[in-house]
Amino acid sequence: MLSKSPKRILVAPLDWGIGHATRCVPIIQELVRQGAEVILAADGRPYDFLKKEFPELVLIRLIGYGITYPKHELLGLHLLLKSSSILKKIKNEKILIEKIVLEHAIDIIISDNRFACRSDKTLNIYITHQLNIKAPFAENLINRIHKNYYEKFDEIWVPDTEKEMNLSGELGHVATTKKRHRYIGPLTRFTKANDINSRDRKWWLIVLLSGPEPQRSIFEKIILTEVAKHTGEVLLLRGIPAGEQAVANPFPHVTVLNHLATEKLEEEILNSHFVVCRPGYSTLCDLAALNISPIVVPTPGQTEQQYLATYHAKQNNVVTISQKKFSLRDAINKYHQLKFFGIYPEPQVLGQRIREILRG
Repeated sequence: MLSKSPKRILVAPLDWGIGHATRCVPIIQELVRQGAEVILAADGRPYDFLKKEFPELVLIRLIGYGITYPKHELLGLHLLLKSSSILKKIKNEKILIEKIVLEHAIDIIISDNRFACRSDKTLNIYITHQLNIKAPFAENLINRIHKNYYEKFDEIWVPDTEKEMNLSGELGHVATTKKRHRYIGPLTRFTKANDINSRDRKWWLIVLLSGPEPQRSIFEKIILTEVAKHTGEVLLLRGIPAGEQAVANPFPHVTVLNHLATEKLEEEILNSHFVVCRPGYSTLCDLAALNISPIVVPTPGQTEQQYLATYHAKQNNVVTISQKKFSLRDAINKYHQLKFFGIYPEPQVLGQRIREILRG
């Protein structure tokens, strides 16, 4: 009797920062562990990240949406003005996906927030933690448009728990859900617990920069101004590809790196007293898994991050401070009030669902 050939799975994350790519790591690892043949498709920084994380897998360049942040805080207006360009890229994406499906005999597509990464020839899974998008205006319209896209998929995977204590709050939990909505637990690329004695930690502060330009660079300048006022050892991770030109260490107590591989990044985070970062959902999932409560600075105009920062600050999971008013001294003075997240990944849930789709 001939053995059944393994399912071919295409995994395609959105190119908005690298968070969509990093949270696909445990999905990719579980697919490979269960014997699937995984093909990756990405662009920009997610492409560079996945190439380093999974050098043994086929990686296809799938042109991204090229979303950037404005220098001002009117992100919603900025995206509205760019909507025609984004829609054109989504149409092109659909054409490219059909070519990939035929050329690589794809059985299942797992799309992390890429609207057109689906095909009538495959089982289609859409990953999002935003069943309910927070927006400064036209929120109902935006949610209707988003729903119109994701309802075309066979399954919607929400990377959170259904429990009352969860990470996404109102973003990932709506009054009514359909059978196709599946909560697969928070996704993280990290595996260790926060068990290093606080007296033995290497870094006073680690800063995790992330997100599209120009806000990433704007925040980097603010951070450098702030760390100059302190003497503790600081590790500044710029959140850009390792191959790009590095910045010289500006102060003797500050180490600046472009990027760290997952295992090393996890090690350095666990060796720090304080973590400063954007409250991107993937970052919060990673830190919650490590029992790390961070100081978070929402990207100006990014309503999702503003919501998550406020939501977790109310539960004493994070200290939040605006970019305009950012002060390390003020943030650290509030830090003693925090408690651990207490929300962890559910790998058994993810593993079971992957087992089911591979058998289907």
